[in-house]
Amino acid sequence: MIHILKLVIFFSILFLMGCNQESNELTKEELETIYREEVQKELEKVNKAEETEVIEEDSTNDEVEVISESSLQNKESNSEKFESLPMDTQVALLTPYYDERGEPQGISEGMWFILYGLEENFTFIQVHSGAGIGHPVYMIERQGDTFNPVYGVINMGISGYEATDPPQVSVTIDELMADYENNPDLYDASAANTDADKFDLASFNIMKALAEETSNSFETENATEITEPSPDQAMFVDGVLYSGETGMKIPEELSSAEELRAQGYEVHELTAEEFDRLRRDMNEFGITYENLLEYYLSNY
Repeated sequence: MIHILKLVIFFSILFLMGCNQESNELTKEELETIYREEVQKELEKVNKAEETEVIEEDSTNDEVEVISESSLQNKESNSEKFESLPMDTQVALLTPYYDERGEPQGISEGMWFILYGLEENFTFIQVHSGAGIGHPVYMIERQGDTFNPVYGVINMGISGYEATDPPQVSVTIDELMADYENNPDLYDASAANTDADKFDLASFNIMKALAEETSNSFETENATEITEPSPDQAMFVDGVLYSGETGMKIPEELSSAEELRAQGYEVHELTAEEFDRLRRDMNEFGITYENLLEYYLSNY
């Protein structure tokens, strides 16, 4: 734009010079005056255009810087807000993404509790009812502002530990803060039912090693053991296991669970898979018939 205006000035001067050649009416002094006025006008236009261009460029740069700074401040704000929350609240926000029982409503009402531990950039979480076994412990790793699942183990009681895959969910601090700001009172109430310092890297690695050992042992047994066929029918009747293999057969006149229940007996039927597993547990852990029903009800 500026270069075009300069060309206009140049051609205007040439035009005036041409007019001078065609007319003798104007004196040299008058022509110089006209030249100066025209040149001054064009120079003013050029200067004004340059100032406008600079102002527009500065304004655009300022807008870009303001937007960039605003985005950075917002990101830093979410991270800072999350870090300023109590650790119990941070864990209460994270847990529902990996265990549906960890939803804040159930935790705040005391239906479940969150046990957790922290070490380095790892968080260990377990949702527990306060009794029993079979509650998974998940290892979650924080990478920057994102949490990612790593590994999981389950305590199966006398059967040992089992490995389990945590839900494959990655969650960001922005998402966690959005959850919190949507209902801060609920998550604060949930945080009251958490218990810290229950796990660390050392304890989790022990559970992981036991789970892998159990898995390898089970695979070896399955590869080498010839399993005897399961009985057609096996059940606990008033605490006693009846099956062909135990030597205690169900009387033919009361051959079905329905008939036994009709007579007022407490009956628990076993599938063939459950009976095979129970038989292996009896051999491996020395479980007697006296406490067999209690073991079955606690682990199956």
